[in-house]
Amino acid sequence: MGYLENIKIHAGVQKRVEIIFSQAVEEDFVAEFKEQQVGLKYTKLANVMGAGFSNPRLGDAIWPQLNMMYIIYCSEEDCGKIIAIVEKLREKYMGEGIACFVSESTEV
Repeated sequence: MGYLENIKIHAGVQKRVEIIFSQAVEEDFVAEFKEQQVGLKYTKLANVMGAGFSNPRLGDAIWPQLNMMYIIYCSEEDCGKIIAIVEKLREKYMGEGIACFVSESTEV
């Protein structure tokens, strides 16, 4: 299937899922995504700096860690599976500061 045909098939309302987490837990997310067969098409932003409800991640001498950010567009069903993965890893890594935001999106 060609690029334009694929866009036409998947165009419309989808969920946009943004997940921000410490680089230290990326392998766990990737493993869970593969196991659940979700989040396999994504945009990955490396070396994301910020401060939230856990320690800052600024990549400097004082706060050396950095975050990752994944942006995933998916169906409502896949969104539910991704949220379950986020909740599971939040319990496993309570101090790591895993953020997840979901919104509606429309591809045109």
